[in-house]
Amino acid sequence: MTGVTIENSCPTWREADRLSALRDFDVLDTQPEAAIDNLAKIASNVCEAPIALVSLIDEKRQWLKCTIGISGVQETPRDVAFCAHTILQRGILVVPDTTQDPRFQNNPFVTGEPHLRFYAAAPLVTKDGLPLGTLCVIDFKPRPDGLTREQSETLLALAQAVMSQLELKRSHKAVAESEERHRALIEASSAMVWRAAPDGSILEGWGWETFCGQTPEAFRGYGWLDNVHPEDREHVVEVWQRARALQEPCENEYRVRRLDGTFRWVLARGVPLKSQDGSIREWVGTLTDIHEQNVAAERLRSSEARYRGLVDASATVVWRAAPDGQIIEASSGWETISGQAPEAFKDYGWLEAVHPDDRERVVGHWQQVLASGQPSGDEFRVRHVNGEYRWFVTRTVPLFNTDGVVEEWVGTITDNHEQKSAAERVRISEERYRALIEASASVVWLAAADGAMVGGAGWTALSGQGPNEYSGSGWLKAVHPDDQESVREGWMQAVSSGTACVVQFRIRQGDGTYRWALARAVPLKDQSSAVREWVGTVTDIHDSRIAELKLWQAANHDTLTGLANRALFQARLDEALTQARQAGDSVSLLLIDLDDFKDVNDSFGHDAGDALLKETAARLSAVARDCDTVARLGGDEFAILLAGASKLEHSSTLAEGLIKKLGQPVSYAGQAIVSRASIGVASFPNHDTAPAELMKDADIALYRAKADGRNRVVVYSAEMKAATQQRIALRTEMRAAISRDQVRPYYQPKVCLSTGRVVGFEALARWNHPAKGVLTPSTFGAAFDDPELATMVGKRLIGKVASDMRRWLNGGLSFGRVAINVSHAEFIQPNLADDILRIFDLAKVPTDHFEIEITEKVLLDTRSNAISSVLEKLRGRGVQIALDDFGTGYASLTHLKEFAVDHIKIDRSFVRDIEEDPDDEAIVAAVVGLGRGLNLQVTAEGVETVGQVQRLREMGCDNAQGFFYAKAVAASEVPSLVEELEGSSRRSGAAA
Repeated sequence: MTGVTIENSCPTWREADRLSALRDFDVLDTQPEAAIDNLAKIASNVCEAPIALVSLIDEKRQWLKCTIGISGVQETPRDVAFCAHTILQRGILVVPDTTQDPRFQNNPFVTGEPHLRFYAAAPLVTKDGLPLGTLCVIDFKPRPDGLTREQSETLLALAQAVMSQLELKRSHKAVAESEERHRALIEASSAMVWRAAPDGSILEGWGWETFCGQTPEAFRGYGWLDNVHPEDREHVVEVWQRARALQEPCENEYRVRRLDGTFRWVLARGVPLKSQDGSIREWVGTLTDIHEQNVAAERLRSSEARYRGLVDASATVVWRAAPDGQIIEASSGWETISGQAPEAFKDYGWLEAVHPDDRERVVGHWQQVLASGQPSGDEFRVRHVNGEYRWFVTRTVPLFNTDGVVEEWVGTITDNHEQKSAAERVRISEERYRALIEASASVVWLAAADGAMVGGAGWTALSGQGPNEYSGSGWLKAVHPDDQESVREGWMQAVSSGTACVVQFRIRQGDGTYRWALARAVPLKDQSSAVREWVGTVTDIHDSRIAELKLWQAANHDTLTGLANRALFQARLDEALTQARQAGDSVSLLLIDLDDFKDVNDSFGHDAGDALLKETAARLSAVARDCDTVARLGGDEFAILLAGASKLEHSSTLAEGLIKKLGQPVSYAGQAIVSRASIGVASFPNHDTAPAELMKDADIALYRAKADGRNRVVVYSAEMKAATQQRIALRTEMRAAISRDQVRPYYQPKVCLSTGRVVGFEALARWNHPAKGVLTPSTFGAAFDDPELATMVGKRLIGKVASDMRRWLNGGLSFGRVAINVSHAEFIQPNLADDILRIFDLAKVPTDHFEIEITEKVLLDTRSNAISSVLEKLRGRGVQIALDDFGTGYASLTHLKEFAVDHIKIDRSFVRDIEEDPDDEAIVAAVVGLGRGLNLQVTAEGVETVGQVQRLREMGCDNAQGFFYAKAVAASEVPSLVEELEGSSRRSGAAA
């Protein structure tokens, strides 16, 4: 037996590089690992030593990753560690007797317990030739003959195996990070991802429920087929069955039903994941929406591809070579990797498997190693049995005889393809990170575990504080006084909980001004999850913050008045109610609507309207407290939220005061604009507790205020809601009646007072109720407050009137003109005249048989230019225009002058008492005279008695309409009614 000792030599590496590599492996202070323990046990058994250690050497200590044969020792100072000498050697260090070696004879582990006498160690060397530690064996008695050659070779090989395990652990970490990124990619991907059992039944999927609404339970198995387009389903099943039969990847395009019922094209891809025996372990795949684009999503890599590199990387080939470098033998792993037989691998045959581009360099490096006689490592690409080239790392160690001459070479070849690829990605990532830090305008800082600032690159330039000023907690002095408390609390909470922290605050600049900044803090933790230190950034976000505040202002405030808008008001209402529930307080809500706002716009112009809105906002804001919110909800609608224990009585009193305040004239362009307001009041908890319901209550009260005559305050009551619900129910029932064709025109005749002949009819809406019989508008007229409903009824009636007139004309009936009342809601619809004329053209009814009746309310509530345009187009086609309920409005004479009217109808309220009331008689006589003077037809409505007929005839009124002649009848009764009235007229004439 011979002892092998290698003298100290000057290392070819730098200590800083070695320590950096040691930290990169992240193995210090980690838990024991069975694989490394087993390698140490083999070393102990082969070298017949009671103690075997795997040690790692850092700046100040020797840390033991593995201890075989001893316990209770985890680390020793570096200056007394035997292994600190081994890492300076080129190969194995053997100390036959420590008491005879000047380097160790005074070592406390030699002179004292445990009295170590024999030591042999092989260094753990990285592929770059940097020693991290050793695999050593120790004995309590001297061994003059040292180790045998076989023991030395084995110890070297085992050291390389330990190094491979460390490399493998680092590779595992990289793979774990890759898997984490892979999972994040799935979550961030727009594609749907799924897994299926070997038989093709779906196990789980991500994104399917969001895409098509099908629950995970319904999606599993073959339930997903229910959402495939019926025309595609058979083909999809065939493709899927064929892929499973062939055990091959597949892709297919088909349509899938979305949440809204529409179908969209998707691209489905499926990949089988196989076990080592070739059987399918499972299927994975994606579904990508390609409806709007034809770019296929990237295939998800299969699990076999993800893990094959990891499995291959763990396979290490061990080889031996003669002193001249010719390969003597290699383990069977090489044939598995490259397909080369053992005989072909020997000598320099292995070079045939090396990539042609690497071959010359590899040969040159190998010759340099042979010439130097020193350990070395190299990387090159090897042709794999599957035909691809993969990166491998080789480590070479010379074995010397007692004369210091290389006796042979031993080494390993390890697949590091994934490690090299990962290292390249890390290198690029680190390069980008460094560039980002250098290019970033952010401050990068470091703090101790307790939160005390240690350093901050760029902080001085940002705040003007020097290192001595900002260290510890001094940096807080640069924070705006209003922000200091919240920043300190947030930072201390993060430090105590060990969680990341993000906070915004203002920082004082060197010139004394403040700018907004965003600070992020992230804890760096050790293996015990204790915070080791904090790192973070401080970024100037002043411009974006100011822009954000402006955007928030724009998004949450009315641009004209500066008040809160509907969105902000709703949020404040939700918040106020939540606080009121917790504190047991009350909240009041005022909805305010300007009564005459449209008149202001029409009379004075929109600039005046804007001025009125601004002044209204100012007056409302003047009475609000800091805890209240004043908002413009839209148009001329405002709201006030009274928070902070605002009682209903106080709110009602405030609203009454607002009515008076808002009624005061507003001066604009030398004119006084007078406006009135209506206010609805609701309160929590008096009325409702939910925000939406409280808003409804106030809106119902506002509706009642307007319905009761406007310019008043109404406090909500439950009875109002019941009335509103009845109104809504009526509208719902009315819509159903329209769809069931229950709303039809009935016709009341207009009779010439001088001849007694029928000169026309007025078409009146009637509801043929299945249970209540024929209903008049007095029963269901409230439903027409809904503009959409009023328009639907108007179009339906005009269509039916045209159809009825066509039948009468076909029957040869002379019926004069048929009039129909057009509401305000219909007049504001675009293309009203065109729609009416088109209906009569389709029915082939001459328009000179048709008359439009409009009330003064329509003229008051609708823009005059729009009214004139409609009326002129209708009159141009022969349609006559009648002004209904004449005398009940505010500006009748103005309307007669401004609008083209052919016919005026005296309201029944004046006709009813014409025989007894001189005032009514005078009004009717005046209207008749006005009509005669303007050459207009005049019809009196509501005629019910002979006396009324006689008096109207004496006044010279043209026509009469009322129950005296007939009630309104169905279209089928019109011919007989005309015949009856005409006969009566003839009889009256004959009698005369």
